[in-house]
Amino acid sequence: MKKKRRKTNKSTFLIVFLLGGYFLYSLVSTELQLHQLKSQRDQLNMQIVVEQEKSDRLSQELEQMHTDDYMETLARRYFGLVYPHEKIIIEVEPNEDIINN
Repeated sequence: MKKKRRKTNKSTFLIVFLLGGYFLYSLVSTELQLHQLKSQRDQLNMQIVVEQEKSDRLSQELEQMHTDDYMETLARRYFGLVYPHEKIIIEVEPNEDIINN
């Protein structure tokens, strides 16, 4: 009878050991997946912040587009327009070749 008991104890130990190993493997793989998902969540949150800032900046620019100051700035910058009473001053940078000779 002792032989049967030992065999039962060994088989029970083997089953418990295998189940424990499976649960340990499941726990570790779940923790790894959780870590990856948290990292992905953090990256997505950072992207949300960046895109929100971009959206805010574009909203402000859209609001400014309808102001006279914005139109005046565009006219001055891109078309070189000035008021009739303004004097135009053109700055010329000295040429280094002339200075060195």
